Amino acid sequence: MKWLVIVLGLMVAIGAYFGYRNFLAPVAATPTAEVQLLPQASISSSIVSAEGFVVPGRWAELSFKVPGRVAEVLVKEGDTVRAGQLLARLDNIEARAAVIAAENAVKQAEANVQQAEADVQQAQTGVDRAKAALEVAKAALLSAQAQLAQVKRGATPEQIAQAEAAVQTARARLNQILAGARPEDIEAQAAVMLKAEAALRRAQAEYDKIAWADNKGESPQALALEQATLDYQAAKAQYERLKRGPTPEEVAIARAGVAEAKAALAVVKAGPTAEQIAVAEAAVVQAEANVQQAEAGVPAAEAVVVAAKAQRASAQAALETAHSNLDTARDKLADYDLTAPFDGVVSHVKIRSAEVVGAGIPVISLGDNSTWYVDTDDLSELDIVSVALGQQAVVRVDALPGKEIEGIVTKITPRSETKRGDVTYTVTIELKNADALPLKWGMTAFVDIQVGQ
Repeated sequence: MKWLVIVLGLMVAIGAYFGYRNFLAPVAATPTAEVQLLPQASISSSIVSAEGFVVPGRWAELSFKVPGRVAEVLVKEGDTVRAGQLLARLDNIEARAAVIAAENAVKQAEANVQQAEADVQQAQTGVDRAKAALEVAKAALLSAQAQLAQVKRGATPEQIAQAEAAVQTARARLNQILAGARPEDIEAQAAVMLKAEAALRRAQAEYDKIAWADNKGESPQALALEQATLDYQAAKAQYERLKRGPTPEEVAIARAGVAEAKAALAVVKAGPTAEQIAVAEAAVVQAEANVQQAEAGVPAAEAVVVAAKAQRASAQAALETAHSNLDTARDKLADYDLTAPFDGVVSHVKIRSAEVVGAGIPVISLGDNSTWYVDTDDLSELDIVSVALGQQAVVRVDALPGKEIEGIVTKITPRSETKRGDVTYTVTIELKNADALPLKWGMTAFVDIQVGQ
């Protein structure tokens, strides 16, 4: 209801203003001081005069794109602002919350894409492993088939020769043990023992030199003494074994080696048994089953890759959607800010903090005062036919008495307006060298357009 009252009040005020302007306001007299300097016939034929208002080279009535409550007004009338500068802002709590939610959604979508990419890599690794397992299974099958063929074929001459050689080696070992050590071997070992004993004495002497030290156990002399002791004990044990001769246990072990070699030779010469063939055949059957299982594993692993890639594509699409939603949320948040579209001066601020404004309703007027123009207000249809683009003009401003400003016609409105019952056209004159003048937006100006050129 409050809004309705405000809107009706604005409409009544605007109607009263235009009624006064068109029907009740007195018509301003055109200055004639300078005109009297020329003959009347020359004036009427070479100059067209009109009244107008000073306007900036570029101006705009700025409004918010969305309705809302004014949170802050950051400029005041007369402030110079730069393009993009924030002028006013509406309460944007909900819009900022939407941006934060959209940013979080983007982060989650990015994490999902990373996880999906990792899943694809893991699935691809599964394919590589499945293919490797297939190759291993095929190699195992070839080995099992080769083993079965060998079992069925029996021992080769080379294998029989190897088994016979093993028997001869075992017999030679037994004979050597039964014969005992030769005198020369005992003498040679005695010499080794004596050498080791001498080395032990030298090591003991070196160790005795540092026996008083606290850390003697970790010294190089202690390690050398320990090694010399071990060498001497080993040499002595070997000497005593040679001198003593073989023990019953050593003879028994050698005889068992001969018997084992003979048994192996007998097996080789006898050929494969039915049981050995059955075992080899079972190994082939198992290897074939392993190959079939490995072959089935490859397409299964590849299917996992396809599914993982589809999930990745879905995650990437979701990320694009999340980015789009974030852009939309940021654009909506920006609608709550009113910024300067160009460099200029704030001429009118129509809002205050805490007020509620509607979308599209002008709230701040901004003008670019780097250049100035005059828009005529009362140029009649009889005079407009004489005006052309590029014609020179002389402009006088009430606020600057005695000051004449050069100008040039830059725009002619092709459509008329009816003001106070008269048909008028608007002509725009660009003022030259006016940047240093104290001109203000809306000042009254009088224009003489030189149409006789």
